[in-house]
Amino acid sequence: MPLINADQTFALTAVIMLIVSFGFWAETRSWGQTLGGPLLLIAISMAVSNVGIIPHSAPVYDTVAGLLVPMAIPLLLLRADFKTIFAESGPVFVAFLFAAAATITGCLVGVWLIDMGPLEAEIAGTVTSSYIGGSINFIATAEAVGIKDSSVYVAGLAADAVGAVFFLIVLMLMPAVRFIRTALPSKFIGPDGGSTSGDAGIKYTQQSQPLNLARLANGLAVSVVVCAIAAGLTEWFDIQSHFILMVTAVSLLVANFAKAVVRQVSSEFELGTLFMYIFFVCIGAGADLGEVLGTAFPILMFIVVMVLVHLCLLVFVGSLMKLDLAEVMIASNACILGPPTAAALAASKGWQPLIAPGILVGLFGYAIATFIGIALTAFLKM
Repeated sequence: MPLINADQTFALTAVIMLIVSFGFWAETRSWGQTLGGPLLLIAISMAVSNVGIIPHSAPVYDTVAGLLVPMAIPLLLLRADFKTIFAESGPVFVAFLFAAAATITGCLVGVWLIDMGPLEAEIAGTVTSSYIGGSINFIATAEAVGIKDSSVYVAGLAADAVGAVFFLIVLMLMPAVRFIRTALPSKFIGPDGGSTSGDAGIKYTQQSQPLNLARLANGLAVSVVVCAIAAGLTEWFDIQSHFILMVTAVSLLVANFAKAVVRQVSSEFELGTLFMYIFFVCIGAGADLGEVLGTAFPILMFIVVMVLVHLCLLVFVGSLMKLDLAEVMIASNACILGPPTAAALAASKGWQPLIAPGILVGLFGYAIATFIGIALTAFLKM
């Protein structure tokens, strides 16, 4: 029996929030940024549950999955404005489309080479959605395709995180390879693989905004209304299993056709991230470590194959389309790891003109990845 029982809701919630707070604090340190908040939260909560401090299952975990996760999706997608994405991302958007197609191809090759067991289609679709969008898409797709086993869930997230590190290492090495530099000449990368000034005169700055409780409440209200509409539609059409997909679709409609509403919202992305971080802790707590270790390895091998196919195809297609290596790298990063790391890579390299496009195409990835993951799952089941 664990130290804190499943019915001790406040004590259990206190542990969850302490772990979440530690995760946010860790991301302010270099080692935490390297590991990433989600991986830290999963690892810590998994350790705490497996040593017997908190239970593997509890009503509060179900509440988080059933309430906070659907509410997080609109909060994270309200800025996914397709018009802005298409208008401002330019060649990076073109490269992103090729990157997404390369990820899908990598998924098909990985499934052909690696046996991931009876849930192979669901796992492949879920991981692929994450490697076109991000963690939000992993969670949404997993819920939509019916992955309920916490051990499979956490194994997928753990393999996802390790695969992301592998991808980032290979991606960062690309400019050092002469063949790649020759195939994809770049105005941002010099002949020795180092960064040039590029169009450094175009600057990108991110203004931090003070917390506005009224606008934050507006965002929360929009999120709940979106979830209520999605629940009503799924009940009306008798497709309750597609609730998360409907939430995503309604969220995108609001983001693109209710601009007046979106303008009254602020700090919604941060709140959505908080909800997702709470969910990561619950996912980690629900995992049995012995089962996870046995499940994660084939998923990791699948991801390695998918990433290698992704990068090889991008270099090949990019050379044919005469794409810029730096733009390809940012698009690939936005596809596999999401907007924050794409922006961080561009900023660290001094590629200022590529920061905003990296964020925009990454948001586009958030918008489409869940649909792609669900469709891939259905295709692989045929």
